Amino acid sequence: MQKIIGPENQVHYGVWDGPIEFNHHDFTLLDFFGKEIKGLKKKFAFHSFNYLGIMMEDCLVGIAAVSLGYAYNVFAYLYKFDQGKVYEFDVKGPDLGLALKFPANPDEYEISFKKGKSFLNIRKSHSEGKLLLDANFGNKLEISGEFPYSLITHNPLRVLNPSEPSRWTFTEKCSPLIPDRISVKYEKKELVRDPSRTTMVYDWSGGYLRRETNWYWAAFSSVLPDRTKIGANFAALVNESFFPENAYWIDSERQRVSRCIFDFSHKDPYKPWRLWDEDGRIRLEFEPKGERREKVNLIWTKLYFRQFVGKFSGSFRPEKGKEVQIKDVWGFTEFHRSLW
Repeated sequence: MQKIIGPENQVHYGVWDGPIEFNHHDFTLLDFFGKEIKGLKKKFAFHSFNYLGIMMEDCLVGIAAVSLGYAYNVFAYLYKFDQGKVYEFDVKGPDLGLALKFPANPDEYEISFKKGKSFLNIRKSHSEGKLLLDANFGNKLEISGEFPYSLITHNPLRVLNPSEPSRWTFTEKCSPLIPDRISVKYEKKELVRDPSRTTMVYDWSGGYLRRETNWYWAAFSSVLPDRTKIGANFAALVNESFFPENAYWIDSERQRVSRCIFDFSHKDPYKPWRLWDEDGRIRLEFEPKGERREKVNLIWTKLYFRQFVGKFSGSFRPEKGKEVQIKDVWGFTEFHRSLW
């Protein structure tokens, strides 16, 4: 198992298809002039988050745990396709390791959060080949599930990239995950009608991100009518100069995409979005239907993001095999700006 940080502070950039030792504590963080950053300033510079998007036949759930070193955020929301957003849970607080425990190890971890009667537990083990999820948000939204998930069977996209000359980010994306068991209840009513058509989008990132970070993001997952399992993750403004965070999966076969263009109106983001790449591997249109947004403007930190839910239609053209068409597949897009 190779360490991501080697001798003489060397960061082993690249695509990681095998297990890693996430020895981020061994990294020497440097400031603009090459002076070492230590103590709380280094702790506050390390950010990590885990996002899960659960797609069902007539609704979806978004869940996130975010650790910024100095503050945490845990949120979840339920979006019904015929009603819009019907429930949202959002808790923030100082990141003291009390309410939220977020160990930084993308291969083996257990994230745990508890505040009052609300809790979130995400346990993932690539060595055991599974991800476990157990949550209760506000005594209204209850989720329990087990998903097979391993490096061998699911071929996630795992890349380690420079963020700045002295910073880096590791990320792991995969879609879709299909549950062995799943229950999603809202106000005690079961929302999962067919577990075999329930899917999950997975996104984990951690590292020393840029002080000012921006990105566009899109992801979705689905089991098509012919039982083909399909999922995708696309991003822009992050790592186009190094190892892109773009891929789609057809029956767990991963197809990497070099660059993805997000063509949409900032003035009216409810107009259709276009996603495409110069090699013609993807041609997608996204129709936004609703959103979750947040705006924070403090002295030391700023955040503005809008995460949209809606429907994707278009085509994928793999290097091998036939073209795959999709229509009205629900998923997410987002634009994110932060000063952290």
